[in-house]
Amino acid sequence: MAQQHRDSEGKSLLVLGIIWLLGAISDRLWFALDRSVPAWDQADYLTSTLKYLQALQHPQWLSGEWWTNFWLLSTKIPPLVYILTVPFLQVFGTGGDRATLVHLLFSAILLASVYSLGVQLFNRQVGLWAAAICVLLPGLYRFRLQFLLDYPLTAAITFAFYCLTMWKASEGRRKFGNGFCNGCNGCQEEGSSATDLTDVTDRTQLEEPTKKKYKFSPSPTPPLSASSFFWAIAFGISLGLSILVKHTTVLFLFTPIVWLAVGAVRQKAWGRLGQLTGALLLSAAVFGPWAKTNWLLILTGGKRATLDSAIAEGDPAINTIDAWIYYGQHLPEHISWPLLLIPLVGLILYWRRRQDSSSILHINSCRWLAVFWGGAYLINSLNINKDDRYVIPYLPVLSIFLAYCLTLWPSRWGRQIRWGTIGLAILAMLFHILPLGGALGHSLVQIISPGNSNYPYLGKEWPHREVIAEIIDREPYLQSTLGVLPSTPEINQHNFNFYGALANFQVYGRQVGTNLKQVPQDVRSLSWFVTKSGPQGSIRERIKQAQNAAVTAIEKGDKFELDKTWVLPDYTNLNLYRKRVQPVEIQPLNEGRAQVQLDRVTVAAKAVPGVALPVTYTWSGPWQQLQSGLVLVTWQNQQSGDIPPGQTFRILHDRAIAQATLHPGILEADKFAVGFRVVDRTAMLPPANIAPGTYNLQATYLNRKTGETYPINVPAVSVKIEAEPLDMRFQAERGNENNTDKPELDLVTQLRAMAVNLPKGLPGLEPVFEQIGRINQYDPIQDYTVQAEQALEYRLQQEPNNLELAYALAFSRVLQQNVESAIAALEKVTQLDSQNPYAYAYLAFVHLYGWHPKAAQTALKPALALNSNLPEIRILNGVAALMQGNLIQGWQDLQYLKKLKI
Repeated sequence: MAQQHRDSEGKSLLVLGIIWLLGAISDRLWFALDRSVPAWDQADYLTSTLKYLQALQHPQWLSGEWWTNFWLLSTKIPPLVYILTVPFLQVFGTGGDRATLVHLLFSAILLASVYSLGVQLFNRQVGLWAAAICVLLPGLYRFRLQFLLDYPLTAAITFAFYCLTMWKASEGRRKFGNGFCNGCNGCQEEGSSATDLTDVTDRTQLEEPTKKKYKFSPSPTPPLSASSFFWAIAFGISLGLSILVKHTTVLFLFTPIVWLAVGAVRQKAWGRLGQLTGALLLSAAVFGPWAKTNWLLILTGGKRATLDSAIAEGDPAINTIDAWIYYGQHLPEHISWPLLLIPLVGLILYWRRRQDSSSILHINSCRWLAVFWGGAYLINSLNINKDDRYVIPYLPVLSIFLAYCLTLWPSRWGRQIRWGTIGLAILAMLFHILPLGGALGHSLVQIISPGNSNYPYLGKEWPHREVIAEIIDREPYLQSTLGVLPSTPEINQHNFNFYGALANFQVYGRQVGTNLKQVPQDVRSLSWFVTKSGPQGSIRERIKQAQNAAVTAIEKGDKFELDKTWVLPDYTNLNLYRKRVQPVEIQPLNEGRAQVQLDRVTVAAKAVPGVALPVTYTWSGPWQQLQSGLVLVTWQNQQSGDIPPGQTFRILHDRAIAQATLHPGILEADKFAVGFRVVDRTAMLPPANIAPGTYNLQATYLNRKTGETYPINVPAVSVKIEAEPLDMRFQAERGNENNTDKPELDLVTQLRAMAVNLPKGLPGLEPVFEQIGRINQYDPIQDYTVQAEQALEYRLQQEPNNLELAYALAFSRVLQQNVESAIAALEKVTQLDSQNPYAYAYLAFVHLYGWHPKAAQTALKPALALNSNLPEIRILNGVAALMQGNLIQGWQDLQYLKKLKI
């Protein structure tokens, strides 16, 4: 008997492997035919896989700083899918289609989980049919053919639900042994391959005394079994990993977890409740490092992903019936009519005839599936942002129920009905993913399987690779940021960014021209733009005016020239524009250089305080020193001893050479043996309180990698700062805002200018928040924050009591989310600005961000002593109290939210 059981199990696993293989062949055939480019989310996720591939080339497993930076590579989206994709990229190479090979792994996990659930809840026959249905569900194969997180999430959730089901089952097996279940009036079919799970109901086979015995006689709680501990641990790990795939995992597993927890409380099964609690804590340990590093961005990003998207897409309001039937209406598109109706007819026929038969109905198994599916449906309906792909993780559970219903057809017709249903589903899938029947075939398949077809794109290739190659060809030594104005599925910032990442991250794509006030700064800050004729894509109404202004400035202004044009497959034109005067130019020299030199400085002879002043530096030196170099540039007033208090006597212009855009590209190492000349066009900002007078140049070289410094010989050059009336200065500032002729301030200077406002508290932060997102677009890797940190550290070593520099250093570290170093910088700020309560508030906030509530409360004590009525201080104190479990104190302090003016 045992041998027969093993043979049967082996055959089932072989069939399961064949199902997976056939699905894999179908998918890879589709990818072999497809020549499309990834759309928005797909391209963004693909780029993230390349970031993790790059990070894992030289891992430092024992370095805490390396792990922090590793988790920061994906601040809003959990990174497990990206990490699991890396081995496939290492083996098969980079590229969109190759990244989707990871779906073969997730398909294996999904099919194995569905099969095992079917076996556990019903029998092997149900498990195999459910696995086959999973391959054929339109809601799954449509997203299996795209690099999105939803299909991996489906596999992860199904596996976690399987582990939870096995943990649930371990209670019944321990309590009753073989054949009986916990209070279910049930037994197990003789010879069934399903193990016992409190779910098999056969009222005709049970004797009434037996039924009464197990229904009405309470039994003592049995000791916890070893298998229950194993499955609790497995569930905790699988839940944590599933959350690391996508945090919407909780929307699907919340209901079954609560269901089991309530059941444990009602039965006073405290050991089981402890196991479940331990599993949840274990899951937190799994996803905790990533979540702890990025929790604030996760929360703030959630609003954009839900509220903003729902409003933009016109999703039904939650207080309407449409919101609650939305996913129900889409079930035929997710499942197809044959796979939905034929199993349900089988269930109805079975229900009618079972009154006169001794057939077995798995009531509790179906109830358990209903708990999962019903809870997932209701919770996802509560989410105001709706999309078909958000609910596909509940489809595998539906496939198990539908497979069970298929097996309920009378044995006379059952075999033919099952194979006929699967055959129809196979035909529907083939007609949906391959253009086999033309318009007629598409119309016919819509009858039995409504919804969008997902054909491979067989037309002319899109020119993304050519655009990236053109930019690199024109600027082979530079990293470039490409401003992308249209936003269609084929032409958008994300897929240009992806193809730039494929080219060794030498080109980044960013969407700009979305804020009318910032269009002049966008145009001044970037050297490359793409525009498109015809439809511009999903450009929201509020930013169309800004986009039109940006297109006009680029296409009709005199600062950009058309570099190249491509005719797209939709017969519109893609135009690549290049700035006529580049902010950075680099060319190799015929001879080498030992050190960095400043060959020439071009600057206006006169300037006024508080107004950006264009300046051009011409550097030369060896490649490594130029690429790794910071230059600490000081324009010093020679009469600094006579300057009255309250006025400054210098202009700082610290920054990386070439704005840190030097990139080796694909050039060979021997090409860098010679020296290089870099022409660096930028602008500096004389402080508003700068004293009039003549300012001369001083410069020091700082190697970012080694810390080496040396003075740089500078040419004889000076700038005269003139006292200017306030009204004229104001006019000059306003003129520079909308003037696309002048160079934009370098980003390090902009960071220091923003940091000046920090001592003002929330009023000073408002302009900072407005600007930081903008300048992050110009520097896609936010290297300017690192440049600022390194330069400011050096400056503070020379001037340890300079409060302005201390605030700027703390700000640069906060922007990098470097908690420990930011705390150190802010502690220095509190020493220098000890009478400012906001200084302590910043320190407390960073402590809270790093999950140090007690330290945050300690940091706030001086602020409370200075001004106990500041809403910001009391709110932070309330949050710190709540994090320590002091609910009363937290509630009292959080009442100050009503007084906060934002």
